[in-house]
Amino acid sequence: MSFVVAAIAMLIAMIPAAVVLVRGEPGEAVVGYEFVTSVVVMILALLAQGFQRPSLFELPILLAVLMYASGLVYVRALERWL
Repeated sequence: MSFVVAAIAMLIAMIPAAVVLVRGEPGEAVVGYEFVTSVVVMILALLAQGFQRPSLFELPILLAVLMYASGLVYVRALERWL
């Protein structure tokens, strides 16, 4: 149960970063995007542990790899504004 509570607390703490992602300048949005993606991976891992489903750990690991690559694509797309 404590893992689920920690995941909910991290989800609530992510709200300011999401606001920066939506309303910030392109450079600030990149930082907000990277922060949000890393927190989402941690939230998914906490939920997998909290619900005691070891098979669900595959999703956060896969997302961590894909989100790193997507962050690079995001920066490449915003290259002329950074």
